Amino acid sequence: MDFGYLNARVRAWKGSLFRETDYNEFMSLDSLDGFIGKLKISPYGFDLEEAKASLKGRGEITIMDKGLKNNLSRILMEIWSDSPSDSRTLVRCIISFWDIYNLKTILRGIKGGISPDEIYSIIFPAGDFDDPALKELSQSGDVRLIIEILDTWGSPYAVPLKECLPDYQKNKEIIVMELTLDRFVYSFYLDLLDKDDINTSMVKELIKDRIDASNVITLFKFIKGKSSYPLINYYLKDGKRLAESDFVKLGGYKNEEELLRGLIEKIGDMNWRRVLKMVDLRDPYMLEEEMEALIGMGFCRKAVIHPLSIAVIICFYYRKIREIKNLRLLGRSKEYSIPPRDVKRYLL
Repeated sequence: MDFGYLNARVRAWKGSLFRETDYNEFMSLDSLDGFIGKLKISPYGFDLEEAKASLKGRGEITIMDKGLKNNLSRILMEIWSDSPSDSRTLVRCIISFWDIYNLKTILRGIKGGISPDEIYSIIFPAGDFDDPALKELSQSGDVRLIIEILDTWGSPYAVPLKECLPDYQKNKEIIVMELTLDRFVYSFYLDLLDKDDINTSMVKELIKDRIDASNVITLFKFIKGKSSYPLINYYLKDGKRLAESDFVKLGGYKNEEELLRGLIEKIGDMNWRRVLKMVDLRDPYMLEEEMEALIGMGFCRKAVIHPLSIAVIICFYYRKIREIKNLRLLGRSKEYSIPPRDVKRYLL
């Protein structure tokens, strides 16, 4: 697999990502108009102008969201189209996890009674589903209807969701569907990765990292939510850092503080332990983001060691997603006059 041309393009995109000095300047701006003005003279300018033309009469924050989504979708499509034909499975493995994020977000939003517009505002067209498809799913308003739509499209995600629908209808716990999606995507792609080269090994490692992160996050959700769903059913196999027996033991702890101490003791990976030691248990959202950042940083280190490998693409993928999230956060901070000190806490 020759990633030479694609990695050269990715390095060019990486060079245009915003730096800490840029974020400091963004935070110093007083208005949303000023912030969007700065973005328009950046590589996001084309996508923002295109979004403005297609959303005439809509508010600036809506146009900004659309422009950022368009930019992400366009770049991921270019990564796909420029990938060597014999590496398409690897690239799809990287991008496909965003499908799971989007489906989980939509399912959670519907279960929580969130409006379709709010759900749509926090999902990204970064995988099998383009922007119109995600809009239709977010507006469905019903879990069964989501499955019917996916089935009509011939999406592979319809099969596991149909299988767990009776369980969800009985227990009304969305975690049932989230875990089903996780198990499906991890198993589906691990089965496809049957070669023994460095790039395939790196993508396998990426999947295992995500399994470990999911198990850690699930433990905190279980402890906090006091779910009636059997703990053993939450465990995702094929990770590297947490055995099933340890997972079950940790799930029996009384509270999040005890769980955190137990995880730090059980997980031997120094970088993972470092992140867990800094976790703020008052803000579960940040735990998920920190886990994502941790995985991304690991592959950015690999990209330095193996500059011709798929690690370069994985590193850029995580950094690009992080930048999009940061820009959306900054835009909303201008819209709702959130103090810079509070914004800085959530910048990734």
